[in-house]
Amino acid sequence: MAVTKKSELKGTMDASSGPKNLSLNTHKAGMEGLDTEKINEIIKRASEGSRFYQHKQKHQQHLNEKLEVMKKEAASFTKEQTEKATKQMDQLIQELEAERDLSHTIVHVDMDMFYAAVEMRDDPSLRDKPMAVGSTGMLSTSNYAARKFGVRAAMPGFIGKKLCPELTIVPPNFSKYRAVSQEVREVFSHYDPGFSPMSLDEAYLDITDYLQKNSSLYVDEDDGDNHEQLAQAVVNEMRHKIEVKTQLTASAGIAANTRLAKVCSDLNKPNGQYYLPPDRDRILEFISSLPIRKVSGIGNVMEQHLQALDITQCGHLMEKRGLLKLLFSETNYENFLTIALGLGHSTLSAWTERDRKSISTETTFKGTSDRQTLFKLSVDLCQELAEDMQEKDIVGKVLTLKFKTIDFQIRTRAQTLSEATRCPEVMAAGIKRLLLHEMNVATEQPLSLRLLGVRMSSLMYSSEVGQRRQATLTQMFSQAAQPKASSSTTFSQSEQESHHSQKEIIMENVMIKSDNTLERSSPVTAKTDFSQKKDISIENFLSKPKPSKPAEEPTRTEVYECSVCEELVHVESLEEFNKHLDTCLEIHSSPSLRKSSIDNNSFKDDTGIQKNSEQSVESEESSEDNEIPSDVFHLNNCESNIDPTTSSLNQNFLCPVCEQRSFCDMTALNKHMDECLNKSAISELLQESSHQQETTRPKKTEMAKNQSSRKRKGNAESHIHKKTKSGFNTLDRYFSS
Repeated sequence: MAVTKKSELKGTMDASSGPKNLSLNTHKAGMEGLDTEKINEIIKRASEGSRFYQHKQKHQQHLNEKLEVMKKEAASFTKEQTEKATKQMDQLIQELEAERDLSHTIVHVDMDMFYAAVEMRDDPSLRDKPMAVGSTGMLSTSNYAARKFGVRAAMPGFIGKKLCPELTIVPPNFSKYRAVSQEVREVFSHYDPGFSPMSLDEAYLDITDYLQKNSSLYVDEDDGDNHEQLAQAVVNEMRHKIEVKTQLTASAGIAANTRLAKVCSDLNKPNGQYYLPPDRDRILEFISSLPIRKVSGIGNVMEQHLQALDITQCGHLMEKRGLLKLLFSETNYENFLTIALGLGHSTLSAWTERDRKSISTETTFKGTSDRQTLFKLSVDLCQELAEDMQEKDIVGKVLTLKFKTIDFQIRTRAQTLSEATRCPEVMAAGIKRLLLHEMNVATEQPLSLRLLGVRMSSLMYSSEVGQRRQATLTQMFSQAAQPKASSSTTFSQSEQESHHSQKEIIMENVMIKSDNTLERSSPVTAKTDFSQKKDISIENFLSKPKPSKPAEEPTRTEVYECSVCEELVHVESLEEFNKHLDTCLEIHSSPSLRKSSIDNNSFKDDTGIQKNSEQSVESEESSEDNEIPSDVFHLNNCESNIDPTTSSLNQNFLCPVCEQRSFCDMTALNKHMDECLNKSAISELLQESSHQQETTRPKKTEMAKNQSSRKRKGNAESHIHKKTKSGFNTLDRYFSS
């Protein structure tokens, strides 16, 4: 195992060469034995005066202040406080030890300088040169020849050029890297079909079952305790198959849990492997002398926190466990204990997609404010994320945009979708909307970014999407009304289903907000356009809504679940699905269309839409404002009581808002609900709109008012429509907020 030199540690901690968070991390493979003081000085000179350097300086200054406060706090603890905390940590150690599992064999495989190795394989002229993959803005990885100069991943390319003037920088080709990664994963699946890929170039495998079933193929059964020999042979064969298939080398670590396996995979790089026996004493001995930075999860900032307490090796975590409990959060000090004890995940089931919090991808680039470039990058990220989610068979509901400005300020913006998805077009549309909003609010200067990321959370398996669907409002109201119904009221199940199917048309796509107002729930695409009037035939209205292009067999179709008709829709593109949603929403939300389908005096126009002769005059005008069902605004019709004896179902539905009135007809209940939830808000908005009109428009003469009044009395629906049309934009903003 590599031992950290004092000169290397000094180089990491010496602030004279610049901020410590800019210091070279010498614990990465291929970075041993370097003159860190000289390298850090070059990094300082190359960065000084830049925005990046200023950002790091401010961050380091803030961190130094926190470290001083922490050291003073540590010095203020009494001996009794520390001893008490140590005893509490000892109790926690016993609990953690009881969970130690040494029965599994976990392998961590890490491809050697993966991106650089692929480029060197495809271009032999690069093999003997110091080279890196990335750009002058940021490097993704470097080969071992470049690491001898201090060039490493996550380093700006221009600094790499200062450290190594002969450095060759190759632009990344991620489609090629993904193809090679797929070949590597095919090898993994032979040894563990349920392996856990962590990125394109690394994965965890649990080969416990494989060793038990195939031990006779690798070692003689008479050799006694042959676990090390067996595991070494299997992993060596795995790495050999990878090299034969891809002409690339891989390194591996073999241990009893994931944490130890990852540490071990870095010890014999490149093209090597390290075996740590599943023995508690050997594990504690191994971990005690390990530098804290070698452990995954401890980065530059946490390293500085621990170094401020004179903790540089994992064994020091155990020695100062009482102090750690007093200074850090429960999550942190428990993590420190598991590191000191050499504990980790002994099975990969804890890392299944069911338990995963989120999945994300991001990219760093040279700062730009060009909108089309940023939109193109976001689309590529969504496509990459969708492929990862497809491979893991998961979907997500919360979409998050992460971005870093050229001033190195990191921000995130999230949006909750109405349905869980992994459709790249849906994600790209949501990310573009979030990104466009940030661009529009940046009024002083254009939004200039250097990093973009896309994350999906609230994950679930694809098969769970239908199971987790929430009940509609109508179903919820019906369940609430059943206990209050008369015991003598009986009707068949088919009648109930028919009743519900008719009423869910009205309430399916409406939900209650926290401020007791109604808003229309957005469909799964979060992109539906309600503004355009679609052609609807009577056949489409009477039957289930279908996509509008069944003309030819699509070469590639996507399947979406319509949130209105609850049907699975096969379409060629997201635009087709949006058209289907528009059709469904217009059918189920427009009272005029519902009426026309059963009116004997109706007729069809040139487009095939069946209309009532009395309403045809208003059709063109009202179609423009059909984004929200017009019966939401018909407040004058909400006061009528319906005699329960006239109901075909003989069932009373109590309003769950005011709990004062009951209805035997669901349509009447829906209208009454609209009034209860929205009457005050709509009235206020209409008053505001009327006030604005009075201040901006010239007053009508008394004769003009009378003529307008007589004209409106001829049609009650037209009266209500024109009354609300003036305030429609305000209402639209209110309901869509």
